[in-house]
Amino acid sequence: MHRTLIGAAFVCALASPSAHAADKVLIAPVPAWVAPAPPVLKADSAVRFDEQVQVDGDTTTVYIDTMRQASSPEALLQMGTLTLGWQPDHGDLTLHKLEIIRGEQVIDALGKGEGITVIRREAGLERLMVDGQLTAVKHIEGLRVGDVLRMVFSISERDSALAGHVQDGLVLLPAPLKVGFGRARLVWRTANPLTVKSLAPGVTPVPRPVDGTWTEIVVPLPVAKLPDVPKNAPSRFTPLPLLQYSSFPDWAAVAGVMAPLYAVKDTIPAGSDLAGRVDAIAARSTDPVTRMADALQLVQDEVRYELIAMGNGNYVPQAPMDTWAKRYGDCKAKTRLLLAVLDRLGIRAEPVMASSKRGDAVPDMVPAALAFDHVFVHARVGAEDFWLDGTMLGSRLADIRDVPRYGYVLPMGGTIEGSKPELLALPLRAHARPDIEADLAYDMTAGPHLATPYHITLRYNGTYGAAYKVDQGPSYDEKLKSFAEKAASSWVGDTFVGKPRSSWDADAAVWTLEFDGIAYPNWKYRDGHYALAVPPSLKVTYDAPRDRAAWRAIPGLISEPWHARLHTSWRLPDQGKGVTLTGADPGALDLPAANWQRRIALAGGELTEDIVSRESGAEIAPDKASGTAKAISDAMDRTARLSLDPAYPKWWDDVARRKSSPALAKVRAIFDARIAEKPDDAARLTDRAWFERTLFNWAAAEADYTRAIALDASADRYLKRSSLRSKLGDRAGSLADAQAAYDLEQGNADARSSLAYELIEAGKADEGLDLLPTDLDIATDDGLSNFLEKVDRLEQANRHDEALAMLDEALEKRGSSAKLRNARCWYLGLRNSALDTALADCNKAIELEANPAMYMDSRALVHLRAGRLKEAMADYEAALAAEPEQTASLYMASIVADRMGDKAKAAALAKAAKTVFPDVGHFYAHFGIKP
Repeated sequence: MHRTLIGAAFVCALASPSAHAADKVLIAPVPAWVAPAPPVLKADSAVRFDEQVQVDGDTTTVYIDTMRQASSPEALLQMGTLTLGWQPDHGDLTLHKLEIIRGEQVIDALGKGEGITVIRREAGLERLMVDGQLTAVKHIEGLRVGDVLRMVFSISERDSALAGHVQDGLVLLPAPLKVGFGRARLVWRTANPLTVKSLAPGVTPVPRPVDGTWTEIVVPLPVAKLPDVPKNAPSRFTPLPLLQYSSFPDWAAVAGVMAPLYAVKDTIPAGSDLAGRVDAIAARSTDPVTRMADALQLVQDEVRYELIAMGNGNYVPQAPMDTWAKRYGDCKAKTRLLLAVLDRLGIRAEPVMASSKRGDAVPDMVPAALAFDHVFVHARVGAEDFWLDGTMLGSRLADIRDVPRYGYVLPMGGTIEGSKPELLALPLRAHARPDIEADLAYDMTAGPHLATPYHITLRYNGTYGAAYKVDQGPSYDEKLKSFAEKAASSWVGDTFVGKPRSSWDADAAVWTLEFDGIAYPNWKYRDGHYALAVPPSLKVTYDAPRDRAAWRAIPGLISEPWHARLHTSWRLPDQGKGVTLTGADPGALDLPAANWQRRIALAGGELTEDIVSRESGAEIAPDKASGTAKAISDAMDRTARLSLDPAYPKWWDDVARRKSSPALAKVRAIFDARIAEKPDDAARLTDRAWFERTLFNWAAAEADYTRAIALDASADRYLKRSSLRSKLGDRAGSLADAQAAYDLEQGNADARSSLAYELIEAGKADEGLDLLPTDLDIATDDGLSNFLEKVDRLEQANRHDEALAMLDEALEKRGSSAKLRNARCWYLGLRNSALDTALADCNKAIELEANPAMYMDSRALVHLRAGRLKEAMADYEAALAAEPEQTASLYMASIVADRMGDKAKAAALAKAAKTVFPDVGHFYAHFGIKP
């Protein structure tokens, strides 16, 4: 009961007592040894938790007195059925009281046990565990909202496998939980001493005599709130609200009781099938390490994991021949089988107990078998130690020197000379072969403006391969596709993948997954050229903040350490002509917790990167935490940079020459295959529509949006088609789509904005303006955004005086706002009004803004209105130098070039603008600005 309360998880159930017991619920008075609790009072009726444990020889009795109020219908629903679990092979369940407290009235709901049903329910089947647990069920009649339910019961436990010893723990409920009465009491015979320890900080158990025979420890509940633990701290720093006790005097005594259970001498009969299999291993190789690897594979692959924890099964393993005959067993059975096989092969070995979750915390616990939840094998060949876990899958010769990360373990003795039955810290080292190897090839020959196809091959080795591989079976294709999409998200950052393929090499334990996909490298135009930042594609992730004084003495860990290798290649546009690489110095980390090496190079039109990360799982000492964090951060932040030739074509020109490129054919094939696979999937059609838009294939994009909307109309899809139609000058179509989006999602801000714009375009200014947000507080980012949108719509509706008055008033309050300055400059320029004020506003906005390309565009318009064509062209060219795809600047620069008499330049600029935005001139025509 109490183990369930603290949420312990047992891999092999190495910590549950077992004994003869009844399979029926007993009804009896409260035992005489129990210290009475205070009377039940109305004031303490909210919560009561009184746990008392009596240790008498090798028998433990756990007594629980608990109360809870049915404070709501939901609580009543949860409390209306009593369920208590116990294992009949381990002890008796006795009910003492079941009472409903209603005001001053106490109602007996137990009687003589009427209405109690006992059922067998194996709650651990999904974890491959069968423990024989029974559950007592009773529907509590008459319980009402506001009632308090009191339940008093006890469970007796005894385990002959512990050779007369006892071990367990009491729950120490911590604050901020409030209880009317709470207590944890441990009582034992003074003549049979116990080791008692609190795993909750600040609690010091103080024994005191009850009488000449018994001793007790009493801890009032709740105890102090458990301290917060920082991320990625060793498990020993996570306190448990538990009072542990044990009659084992030391760890050697624990090993001494457990060791005889793993005797294997001559347990494999000559002439048996198993003996033949072992002899075949010996015949294949004389090398003991190879033999050991084959033996481990035999136990891992041919005996499935399953825990049968009935009777003495919690501590006593099956005989090796029974395990081989049944072809299943838990960690104990697999360990004993592996020991027997190694014994027949003449390899020295012993069983070792481990904690799979809190191994580094074991030295802080009381000596007891319950400190462990797992058992595996320690073997020795010559002077070299090996750590072999039969419950894993996928271990091969290449992995034989890997060490499980179990922290401290307890060797139990066997045929290894010099082994001592005392806690031993396992060595920490990275796995010998990479857990994951990735080969990722990008084809960037279609240039920086378009999608990039890639091919990735992932190899999951050893235990990783066995754990992650998607097995053939029902829904295999869907499961493999889902896995590939998650892998693509991790390795590439996008989930557009084609049909994945996989294979399993059982001999090497390697699962290979490969697929094609689509990526979108983030090229930026800066300083006159397109550039791509190339940070490390495989990083060491260290996230262990120690920013509180109380945490500064706590070591850090790299979460989920692994050994990984990545090779990445990028085929560059135009065979790399004019491409330069900077920041390509090798990167390296050499720390106890991580060894990380990076090499990056450019040659023959291809960029390559190779990274190997070997993470050991070692702790990062508190005095090294800051330096380690900085070293890791510095290494991971080292970013190389690819730069294209400054003469590389802009988007509109590059698309024209890339439309038929092999790279884009790969991209289109993936989009087309995804749609062919699921033709009724609107999302896939929407994805391809986006791709067509990047190629300026407007009709194809609109057709895909239309098909997607017919399959699954959504506000987002209507808005996408509305935007496309607006670019093409289809005002009626854009308005209809914006209205449809708004009708579906009136709370969608984008739908409101689009509809407002299109209504005003259609001459319905009042309707459009009524849709705009009313929060116009320019002191906040959202309010300022709403304010500027209203100004835009007012100007669109030819309410210039109203818009200008709003801007003037706003600038009285926030004169240092670059956005407000630019807005007034822009609209004064469009209206060809107060150009001196407009120029001053634009100058101020440019002064305030770090990236003022948009504001230069506004100032260029003011110069144009003032007839300063040379200055206007200079500003447009400066804006385009920073943002070459700023369509408005392209279009307006074409008008300036035309007025300056440069017809060829004007035509080229106008063509570029209209390629990207066919109806770009519509907005400017509204203000009388035309070519």
